[in-house]
Amino acid sequence: MNLARFPINSSNKIIFPRAFAFAVDDLGWNEGGNLTKHSPPGPVRAAVKRSFDLNDYKHILTVGKAVGVRVQCLFILSEMDRENILAKYPTTTFQRDKWNNSRLINDEQLAIMKYVTAEAANMEFGFHGTGHEHWAEDGIQRRAEWYNLADKKPWPEETLRNHIQGFKEIMAQYGLTPENGHSFPESFVPCAYGYYWNPKGDYSLGKLLSEVGVKYANTDFGQIPELSPPQEVNGGGFDHGTHVINRLNYGNHYYNLCTLPVVPLEMQGTDIVETHWPNWLAQDDFLQEEVTKDWINYYRKVQRIPGRYIAKNTEQLHSQWLYNKYAVVDEIQTGFVEIDNRQMPAEAYRNDLLGNMVLKIKLNTDQHISTAGINGNLIPAYFESEGFAFLYLPQLAQQKYILQYTISSIEMPLHIFNDGTYNVYSLSKEVNTICIELKMYGTQSVKIKCGNPKAVISLTNGLMINSFKYNETDAVFMLDISAADIQGTRGKIELKY
Repeated sequence: MNLARFPINSSNKIIFPRAFAFAVDDLGWNEGGNLTKHSPPGPVRAAVKRSFDLNDYKHILTVGKAVGVRVQCLFILSEMDRENILAKYPTTTFQRDKWNNSRLINDEQLAIMKYVTAEAANMEFGFHGTGHEHWAEDGIQRRAEWYNLADKKPWPEETLRNHIQGFKEIMAQYGLTPENGHSFPESFVPCAYGYYWNPKGDYSLGKLLSEVGVKYANTDFGQIPELSPPQEVNGGGFDHGTHVINRLNYGNHYYNLCTLPVVPLEMQGTDIVETHWPNWLAQDDFLQEEVTKDWINYYRKVQRIPGRYIAKNTEQLHSQWLYNKYAVVDEIQTGFVEIDNRQMPAEAYRNDLLGNMVLKIKLNTDQHISTAGINGNLIPAYFESEGFAFLYLPQLAQQKYILQYTISSIEMPLHIFNDGTYNVYSLSKEVNTICIELKMYGTQSVKIKCGNPKAVISLTNGLMINSFKYNETDAVFMLDISAADIQGTRGKIELKY
């Protein structure tokens, strides 16, 4: 398997790596037991006989913070319904128009959703489903919520719109509304891989998703062969504005507690890897610490593989997939790199799907990237981890670029050291101003190697500066920033001198 786009001939040669990320399905259930044998049959849920509490969310967050990623967490919200609104949309639950969730209503639900909102830096609130399955008038449960896998045909468009509306109305019960500054989730995974792939038709799932703000989706295309999805193992494509990529399960079944993928990393063909909530959880709390360490170590192992890197967030994962597919990177000589991005499809720009390109370089002891510029401009961000330097380039237009860099024991005099999960799109310096364009998730500290500014200004509503301080010894400016939107806020920050 070709893990890099060209051979690595020296320890300091540029590598164009594939991204890596986990998708975690099935958060949001209050109870895990499988209800398919009930009458009428209920959802599969997580298929583990236990209740879920706030700690079960915290364990995933601990991993995300330790390795600097925003874990893609996909939610089912039916059991979070505090007002029984899903009775209006009977195909979403096994009780149909008699839906009554009062038995499960509790104050911890409020605490959970408050926690997920507050921790958006490391936990992405993604869209999985409203009730996970589909219940027609005959009361029979059919798989699955977003596509009829049993009969191999799509559900009516209006039905799916109702399921999406139900999800939105439950979000609103927890204050996640446009009026409060929050967007609909940008990421989606269809329940049971039931994705209605129809990019050339008037109606597809991607069309409905993009209308509400979903940009990125992943699924197992092998489960819908009748729809002729992309055939490559790491395949993907555009569906009416939504970018959909293939994912696979590598041996950790959805009901397995404390189970990581068993297929070796070197044999994994997809950039995004399927997991489910139980995989991240121990049978009992006293065993959880070791399970959490195993997930942390797995991520760090990925970062040490030359041809892979950990995507900090979902936008970055999909951006790197697109660059890997359409861009060509060639180091003509050490420190002089040609990047040809002329084949990038217009749809990537039209739907605002593209962000940073990421390149990496093996560093020896006491080495750093000392200078780095693309077409004469500063690169937006830089990062070091597991013996590698990671260069974050801006969104590339459909053109050629020249990246030039040098390596020595001296750090770049001006750069953003991105050890967070935010995206930096540009870094520019004028006589009295440094301007930064970024997308912030949650609340994070931005480390900027620079002189001590006289003032700091946010030019964007919803991008709040909480505090700042300057470390004279390291010449590092620490800027604490919060995003108002649970899905992240994009904007500009200026440092004045």
